[in-house]
Amino acid sequence: MALAARERGLFNIKLTSAAVKLGFVETLALVFRNLKARPVRSALTLAGIIVATASMVLFLSFGEGLRKALSAEMEKFGPQIRVVAEDTGVFSVPNPELNPEVYQKLKALAPELGLTRLFPNVVLMKGSGFDPATTFLFYGLTKGTTPKDMAPDAQVVAGRLDPYPNGAVVGKQKAEAGGLKIGKTLRLSRGVELPVVGIFDAGGGLADSFIFVPIDVLQKVLNTQNYSVIHAYVAPGRTVDEVAREIERRIPGVDAQSTTEAVKYAERAIKIGDVIRFGISLISLVVGGLLVANTVMMSVYERIREFGVMRAIGARRRFIFRLVLLEALLLAVLGGTLGVILGIVGSQIVNLYTTEAVGLALSAVTSRLVLFSLAIALTLGMVAGLIPARVASRIPVVEALGRV
Repeated sequence: MALAARERGLFNIKLTSAAVKLGFVETLALVFRNLKARPVRSALTLAGIIVATASMVLFLSFGEGLRKALSAEMEKFGPQIRVVAEDTGVFSVPNPELNPEVYQKLKALAPELGLTRLFPNVVLMKGSGFDPATTFLFYGLTKGTTPKDMAPDAQVVAGRLDPYPNGAVVGKQKAEAGGLKIGKTLRLSRGVELPVVGIFDAGGGLADSFIFVPIDVLQKVLNTQNYSVIHAYVAPGRTVDEVAREIERRIPGVDAQSTTEAVKYAERAIKIGDVIRFGISLISLVVGGLLVANTVMMSVYERIREFGVMRAIGARRRFIFRLVLLEALLLAVLGGTLGVILGIVGSQIVNLYTTEAVGLALSAVTSRLVLFSLAIALTLGMVAGLIPARVASRIPVVEALGRV
């Protein structure tokens, strides 16, 4: 019986009681041998787990990347409060709905509220907003203000930082994407054109995609004397959120949005996105788990006689159970590890595009994401291997030996 088993390749160990007292290394080698005996099926199952894990890593990396990008942007952004018309979204482009009286009221309250600097802006977005190459975001600056008031890290690359009296100062990212150079003309509307008089580098981020022009130019284009937003710096020692709430209380019809409020709002949105992305990726992981279960179960049915011989020479049920479960776990660990590596590569490719397009790396694979992905893959592998392992360990010896 043992000779026939060897000839059919069912197992490759001596039929002695020592064969069922294998150490971990020997057991792992036996598991590898069993998987290699069915290379196509094992490879396809492994590929399924790799793709599923890589998808989860890549999907969830956007949440991690957005958190990092948001934190970096908030550190680079100068003003701590932006005052806009009521019901304006935290991250939306504000319409010019603040009349000059609002600015005057805020100036009068500044000493009492601890506002050290105030400057109004008019904002104009041209383009769809979806394609960074064809979208232009203009910020109108009052005389005496420069891009450094919005982004303190801004440095001159060419020309000057002051757009006055009649010019445009362009962020480095936008200049490169739009092919803008000193002297090139920007057309804001019919009859309104401005030459590029400066290019600045804000160290990456959204500010590098802005175009700063004199505020009266944008007011002419929009045919209004109103402002879109009033930015404010808060004195040290003051609580920014408390100052923002006091502004809303003192000046009806406005929203005072603090940077901390913006971070909290974004964090809520990112968490919701994380849940959605995890749900989508979990579907593919469940499919990968089913592939593991199918592969191991088919392996069990093909090796029933082998398990019967093992039991006949003294192997205990828990040894058979552990052997089959290890096959599922090995597929999960290998697939999960390779999937994480593939996800990291995919994340880097995504960042190459987003950095070129908007100046931000929007994907980040953190250590907690890696550990989480491996834990999910390992858990699914264990769950997928439990039923086949139980079936294999409970096959009656007589019935198993009777199989051809």
